[in-house]
Amino acid sequence: MPKQEEGKFDYNLIHYLVTIVETSSMVSAAEVLGVAPSVVSYAVKKLRDHYGDPLFIRSLNGVKPTSLALNLYQKFTLINNDIIEAINLKQLQGTATRKIFIQTESLTELWVSEKLLESGIVPGECTVEFCSPGPTNEQRSNRIRSREVDLDIGFTIQGDSNIVGTTLYSFEYVIICRQQHKTVGDSITLEQFTQEKYLGFSPRHSDTQLKNDFSRVVSSRVLAPEIRSESAVNLLLATLSRDLLLIIPKQYSSFIRSLLPFREVKCDFFQQSNLYFNAHIHKQNRDDELLNRIVTILRAPTITNENIF
Repeated sequence: MPKQEEGKFDYNLIHYLVTIVETSSMVSAAEVLGVAPSVVSYAVKKLRDHYGDPLFIRSLNGVKPTSLALNLYQKFTLINNDIIEAINLKQLQGTATRKIFIQTESLTELWVSEKLLESGIVPGECTVEFCSPGPTNEQRSNRIRSREVDLDIGFTIQGDSNIVGTTLYSFEYVIICRQQHKTVGDSITLEQFTQEKYLGFSPRHSDTQLKNDFSRVVSSRVLAPEIRSESAVNLLLATLSRDLLLIIPKQYSSFIRSLLPFREVKCDFFQQSNLYFNAHIHKQNRDDELLNRIVTILRAPTITNENIF
C-alpha cells in the first residue's frame, strides 16, 4: 500500500519513472533530465516509499522495471505526454491556428461571425466554435470559470470576481420586416403593432428588466407570436418570405439589412433601457492578446452598405 498520504504525491516523480523505464538506466535518465544521478536516486527512493515496491532491479546493463513499474509506466506515459503538451501550449498557439470558444445566442453568432470574418482575424489568426449559453447566469459563469469557453457574450454577469466584463453596446430593440411588406409602412404605432403578425426571438437567457420592459409591449397584443424560436436563421428566413414583423436588437439591424432585403420600421413604444451586452472572459485571460483583439473588433462600429437590394 502507498505509504504517503493521499494528495501528497510528488507529480514530478512521473517524469522520472517514465525516463528511467525508457532509458533502462538511472545514469542515462539523469543525462536526459539534465540532473545529477543523485537526484534520480532520490526520486526512485520516494517512488519506492510511496508504492512499497522496489520498482527497478539492478542488472548488468542498467536497471529492469518490476511489473508494477511497467504498469505505472503505461499510465504515467499518458499523463506525462499531456503535461508536455500543456507546457508547450503557449508556444503552439503562436505557430498554429488557435480555436476560440464563444458562448452566445444565435443572432449574436451571426453578428460576431461577420465582424470577425470581415476583420480577417478569422481565419487568419484563429477559428471560432460557438455554443449556446445556459438559461442562467450561474451556468454561463461556470463555463467561463472552468475554461470551457474563452469568451461569453451576453447581458452583464455580476458578482463574480473571476470574470472580467467589457461593454460592447447598450441594448435596445427595433422592428424589422421584409421590404415589400403590404400593410406596414416606414413607421408603426403600438395600436397597429398589436394587430400585426410577428415572430418572437426567444434566447435562452435574457435579463429580468428586459423581460419586464418587453412584456409591457407584448401584453398589449391581441395576437400571440406566430412562431417563437431561439434560431435566428429560422426567424429571419420566415420573416423574409411573409408579411411578418421581427423584433431584434438595434445593434444588429444595419448588419442584417446589409445582407438581406429587410427594412427597419420606426416606433416609439419600446422603453429605453440601461442594459448592456458585454464580452466576458476569465480574469486570468485579461492579458490574452488574441482575446483582447477580438473584443476590440466587436466594440468597433459596424460599417455596412444598407439597403443594397
